[in-house]
Amino acid sequence: MMLFQVSLSSALTCLLFIAGLLGCTVEALKVKAVNVPSHQVTGASVELECHYDLEGDDLYSVKWYRGQHEFFRYVPGDSPAVQIFDLPGVAVDTALSDERKVTLRTVSLQSSGKYKCEVSADAPSFHTESKSAEMLVVDLPDEVPTISGGRSKYHVGDEVHVNCTSARSRPAASLMWYINDQQADSRILVEYAPVNDSDGLETSRLGLRFVVGPRHFPSGELRLKCTATIAAVYWQSSEESVEGQLPQTGPALESKGVYTGGCSRSLPSKWIGALCLVGLRLLFPVFTHL
Repeated sequence: MMLFQVSLSSALTCLLFIAGLLGCTVEALKVKAVNVPSHQVTGASVELECHYDLEGDDLYSVKWYRGQHEFFRYVPGDSPAVQIFDLPGVAVDTALSDERKVTLRTVSLQSSGKYKCEVSADAPSFHTESKSAEMLVVDLPDEVPTISGGRSKYHVGDEVHVNCTSARSRPAASLMWYINDQQADSRILVEYAPVNDSDGLETSRLGLRFVVGPRHFPSGELRLKCTATIAAVYWQSSEESVEGQLPQTGPALESKGVYTGGCSRSLPSKWIGALCLVGLRLLFPVFTHL
């Protein structure tokens, strides 16, 4: 009996080798793709898709795992065909799940992980294949990022020291500063470690510190903007515009049109005395009759 098994195995190996030499292909079950969203927001529903080709075989089972733990099984020969296994963070909607897709209700932070679809063919091949994909569930901030520490006006030579804060998300939001729509140089950023809240959410903060120069007032004002992003599912920004004042390059001479008495000095000096004398003679009779 043992010799027969060895001979059968050797014969099968030989046939496969010959088929390879002749360019022949052996049809077998193939899992082509697993569609799992790379990022999803807490509270949303998620559809997991498993695309496979039986290549002429009959389906024996489709199983879904998160990590090493099975949570869904479809066996067409069983009654019922669908079987669900409890797993924290994984709530299967059986009405919207079958051999090709699984729908998860109201995902949470616990739903994050690697999801694997495993498909097995029935006799005689019993061939099994699988593919996996990662999903990260994110908890978004409730508010846009906030800017603190700024002034209403800056002069050249003043120091700007402001902070941008994005509160309570998971993972922590990535922050970036912009000065007049130009991304701030990393050398003037002040990095802070995220702060962990008691419920597992995180608050991120990024500082900005630099000395104001004339170039910071291209249109008479300084605009500071902070953006907060989480993967490809969240983008928000906050912006502040503050008045700027450039230093004067020389004394500002301005005529206000106020008469201060005396005679004008804009005429040649030889005319000044004559005009003043004429004016006094004209006014003298007026004063004598008062």
